[in-house]
Amino acid sequence: MAATENAGNIATDETGSITESRTRLLVLLGLLYFTQGLPIGLSMEALPVLMRQSGASMDMIALVPLAGLPWILKLFWAPMVDNHWSEAIGRRKSWILPMQAIVMASLAALAFMPLHDTGLWFAFAILVAGSLASATQDTASDGLAAEQLRGAGLAHANALQVGGLMAGFMVGGGGVLMVADMLGQAGTFLVLAVFPLLSLLVGANWREPSSIAVARQARLKETFRRRGIYLLLLMAFVYGGAHAGGLSVTKVFLVDAGWSNYETGTIATLSGLVLVLAGCPLGSVMTARNRWLTMAVGIFLAAVSFVLWGLIAWGAMTIGWLSVAVALGILSVASGLIAVSAATIIMAFGGSGQQAGTDVTVLQSANITGEMVIAGLVVWAAGRFGYAETFGAAALLLVLAILFVVLAARSFSNKH
Repeated sequence: MAATENAGNIATDETGSITESRTRLLVLLGLLYFTQGLPIGLSMEALPVLMRQSGASMDMIALVPLAGLPWILKLFWAPMVDNHWSEAIGRRKSWILPMQAIVMASLAALAFMPLHDTGLWFAFAILVAGSLASATQDTASDGLAAEQLRGAGLAHANALQVGGLMAGFMVGGGGVLMVADMLGQAGTFLVLAVFPLLSLLVGANWREPSSIAVARQARLKETFRRRGIYLLLLMAFVYGGAHAGGLSVTKVFLVDAGWSNYETGTIATLSGLVLVLAGCPLGSVMTARNRWLTMAVGIFLAAVSFVLWGLIAWGAMTIGWLSVAVALGILSVASGLIAVSAATIIMAFGGSGQQAGTDVTVLQSANITGEMVIAGLVVWAAGRFGYAETFGAAALLLVLAILFVVLAARSFSNKH
């Protein structure tokens, strides 16, 4: 079927009042975003450890994070998600339901797949299939949110997106490692498979609002013809840098400072909880009022965090649990504000066009690429110039980024 534009979104109010239809949609989106984080946590944290315990070589383990490549490359098939669906099922449900079924089947298959010898390659292929399905479903989910929600509803959806992905990552990563010895491989992965099953059932019982056809089909090149796209691409590339770069370099810093793996892992887990339980809800409330101001406040707080890390690295502050928790806690709250506001800006941009899934996916791919690049650059800079100097430079760049936010806000205010 040709691409469509929604006949009328289900929650266009700016007051933040919760309607029953919007509540059901937000519940579904929360479950979908959570399950999307499971394969990422598995590939980045849990599966490499489980494979190593089964005797896998370091060369093989090094390939596992490549299972996340679909999240970068998904922009190339995003137009297909926008353009083809079953009218009887629904534009977005036509993709969400089968992709969730594949994620569930992938997790269930990993329960019985040997993580050694030739079984490793089959396990890797299954993980790639699950990641591919999860990334594809993300395009449909983001398109659904961008088309159906406005105002406060869009801010709530993006709080669920950021918090849900992080929660899924934590469960699929550290959570799996915490219960693997007790439940065993089969029990652990079968429990994980329950989550996509739950979202599959909720999605199957949710009625998607009808759409009306429009003449133009989604095309990737159309995204790059939209006004403001290159400004948003730059924003998408850099906005996750504070979180990704901060987490990567601070973990290495703590290890070099003599912290144990347990201590470093504990503080990282607490940081994730602060982001999910404090940063995202606060970001949702603030973003509903002013998206660009929320981003500016988040960037300022991230700069404050890096100043504290610089003082710790310089020796002006004691490197203890309190100082580290405060510095990392501020960074986590800042990351929540930045991520929710930026994701809302991106979704609002996608929802204002006629190919929301494709437009949002292009910008998200830029964000993921930027996080990977910036995280590596920050660690490289710390090794080359020192931790204190790197933290100080990061704080200065973040202050300059506030100016970019001000200019971008004015630009979009004039364009829209």
